[in-house]
Amino acid sequence: MEIFYEAIMGNDKKKIAGNTQKKKITASQKKKVEEIIREAGETEPVEIRDDHGELEAKIKESESKRMILAEALHSSRGQMQKLAGSSKDGEERALPFGYFVRYGNQDDEVNKTAIIRHHGRLYEACISLRKDPGLEPKVKTFHAIRQQKIEKASAKKEFFKGELLLLNNELHVVEPRGFDLICGCLGTVQRILHEEKLLIKTYGDETIMVTRAHPMLNTNILVGDNIEYDPDSLFVYSVLPKSNVDRLALEKVPDLSYDNIGGLGDAIQQIRDAIELPHIYPEYFREHQLTPPKGILLYGPPGCGKTLIAKAVANSMARQIKEKTGEKGESYFLNVKGPELLNKYVGATEQAIRDLFALARSQASYRTPVIIFFDEMDSMFRVRGSGISSDMESTIVPQFLAELDGLEALENVVVIGATNREDLIDPAVLRPGRLDRKIRISRPDKQAAMEIFSKYLTSELPIEPRHLETLGGPREAVEWMIREAGNDLFEQKPENEFLEITYADGTQKMLYLKDLASGAIIENIVNRAKFLAVKALIESDRKGISIDHIFQALRAEFKENEDLPSNTNPTEWHRIIGKGGERVVRIRSLQGDNAVETERQKKPRHTVNVGKELE
Repeated sequence: MEIFYEAIMGNDKKKIAGNTQKKKITASQKKKVEEIIREAGETEPVEIRDDHGELEAKIKESESKRMILAEALHSSRGQMQKLAGSSKDGEERALPFGYFVRYGNQDDEVNKTAIIRHHGRLYEACISLRKDPGLEPKVKTFHAIRQQKIEKASAKKEFFKGELLLLNNELHVVEPRGFDLICGCLGTVQRILHEEKLLIKTYGDETIMVTRAHPMLNTNILVGDNIEYDPDSLFVYSVLPKSNVDRLALEKVPDLSYDNIGGLGDAIQQIRDAIELPHIYPEYFREHQLTPPKGILLYGPPGCGKTLIAKAVANSMARQIKEKTGEKGESYFLNVKGPELLNKYVGATEQAIRDLFALARSQASYRTPVIIFFDEMDSMFRVRGSGISSDMESTIVPQFLAELDGLEALENVVVIGATNREDLIDPAVLRPGRLDRKIRISRPDKQAAMEIFSKYLTSELPIEPRHLETLGGPREAVEWMIREAGNDLFEQKPENEFLEITYADGTQKMLYLKDLASGAIIENIVNRAKFLAVKALIESDRKGISIDHIFQALRAEFKENEDLPSNTNPTEWHRIIGKGGERVVRIRSLQGDNAVETERQKKPRHTVNVGKELE
């Protein structure tokens, strides 16, 4: 007994051994232990029968009862919910929306989750789409419910990036709602980072990074485009049309070449040497440490082909690059009508100029040069201090100069300006290093005029039969009509006297029709002749353009322009048509019966005899 006692109390003795004072067992405790030992010795051991078959039968019976009970509970659960109605704490509450970002655990098709953005935060939500009542099984057993889950997981709709999702109050995905309900804010693209990420500028000049939604993945977005984005999800959903900002839209150049321009061979050669050679042979320019010109100014009287040349430059550059490299090249033509950039708000015009050059830099490359064409350049970049009602040029001109030769390089971008009042442009814009080349586009001479006629009057047009019989064919007839039209236009005869100019020093000068001829006027003459031929075909069934139609059209064209010389400022009108800056005091029209003097008519003087009147 003492050995058993020692075995029981062994653990306590080891714990007590660590103490400085050891506690002794009382007599009552020792007596209680002895009674327990004595009772254990008197009790006989009970034999346990090892009947495994009966035990397994009871376990199976209990399991089957539990399965039946579980099936009954699950089958009655739906009926109880229908009888109880909707829960006030659950389904009657408004359901939130979220935006789909991407799938979560994509490896598990059954328990796939969705990464959503809700109130600016990311959540990994379960996908619990609403059940279709027509697909619910009639008998809701465990096997039927599990099969339904598998079929539901396999029949889940595919979610798209940025799509609006309906969530329940536990932020589980309930139903996709597409993109129709989404409306956002306006932003301007500042930079394209890669295929999905964009850097945009929002209200208050705040710059944020956004992601393309699924409808915008294959949409071409350029710098300067206005886009619609959602500030909560930071997804881009659409590209908005530009109202008055169409000036910043890049357009591919139409199929216009130098062959379509007549009478400007010398000017075209100068432009090709200044613009095309540095872009086609850049290695030669680097070897000779030669900086290509940044810009060109085309000046001269109106209607002589300045805009046509600028468009042909972009097309010709792309074609020359393709011939040299063997790869397809594209050119972009940024057509800026001068007054389009002007804005009544302070700083808005300067911002438009910055966006214009940022757009050009973003699209420009060796194989994709960008042409920025400023038409009517004098309307924007006037001499600083010359403004009468405003001083807007004092900030617009410095902004343009900073973009043209500032710290940020302007590579593969060519600036072309066109004006018929080069004297009004600020000298800082015209100095070397900015607009390096100044090319005058003059009025056509006789040979150039005939070349322009040949661009519009061709042998493919119907020619009057009597000309064909006399001259031998359409080609010979067209050449003869062009020579006759050119001779008639440039002959100095009384019928061709158009204006009489009187200068301040008393000298006079006669201007003939040839002195006001231009490419636009010649094109209009040919169009008038075509119209007269069509009218003759309708009225008298005579088909074909004749030389009489050309002569009638020529006279009618200048007849309509006889009253156009300025009556208020003849000196300025004389300068605009490209005849110099001398002071003009009188312009007298010599065409037609209603010849007009533009000099202000003086009132007639009446002499009154005062004495007689008083009597």
